[in-house]
Amino acid sequence: MIKKILNLALVAVLVLTACEKETRTLTQIEDEDIQAYMRSNNLSGFTKDSTGFYYKVINPGTGLEVDYPSYVGIWQSTTSINKNVKYEFSKYNPQYNYLGYITPVSWRESLLKIKKGGEVRVITPSSLAYGKDGLGSTIPGNTILDTKLNLIDDTDRPVYEDALIQDYLAENKLTATKDGNGIYYNIVTPGTGTEITSADARVEVAYKGKLLTNTVFDEASTSSPVTLTLSNTIKGWQLALPKIKAGGKINLYIPSRFAYGSTPPTGIPANAILAFEISVISVTN
Repeated sequence: MIKKILNLALVAVLVLTACEKETRTLTQIEDEDIQAYMRSNNLSGFTKDSTGFYYKVINPGTGLEVDYPSYVGIWQSTTSINKNVKYEFSKYNPQYNYLGYITPVSWRESLLKIKKGGEVRVITPSSLAYGKDGLGSTIPGNTILDTKLNLIDDTDRPVYEDALIQDYLAENKLTATKDGNGIYYNIVTPGTGTEITSADARVEVAYKGKLLTNTVFDEASTSSPVTLTLSNTIKGWQLALPKIKAGGKINLYIPSRFAYGSTPPTGIPANAILAFEISVISVTN
């Protein structure tokens, strides 16, 4: 009898506990999860927005302030508090949009806390992120996000792109020389054949063209090279290819102003910096 009473008491306690947990809203549960995450990862200095997300300015930036009419570029790295998510826009392939169209809302509200060139960290409950439906196969439903957001300062685009090229070279342990135009080059083999002396020279080349994300957008192999009139190529090729002769090979890192600028062909983002590996097989001036 006593055993039966104890068992009934235990069931009653479990039922009451379950009922107590069910009284919490998803917002309360996720807020407690966020606070536990910050404690376990020794995250401090965050401010809780009135809507429920947390933010911390890592770098306030030194560029222009932005507001909702602003057209901005951002790059970001996002994970979830359980580390199961990896969602990012590379700094070499950022996203551009009007600030008011950037989602989640916590991102755009946090970007208002910094200037161009700044960085802010945002922890967003799922109710303010992608909710129960998630974001396709990238972010599951009911996921709390931890994001580092960078607001691009490209007011002086040549300076901005030059810094990106230097970052890319350093991160990939590459060496290159900057010429007077701002193009970076590395002569792998100078070549011993015919020099390129005419703007209308016809050059037979093998090449590989990449974005700084290392995505290949075009190529021609040595077994199937192409012949081009130099004046019909992008300005970066016209300026840099004469640095080698036939039989030579050169690697180029070309700022967007010497590539396709704001109106590129399909497969290349606007204002993309381009990297090329080029072998000059023959030259006809």
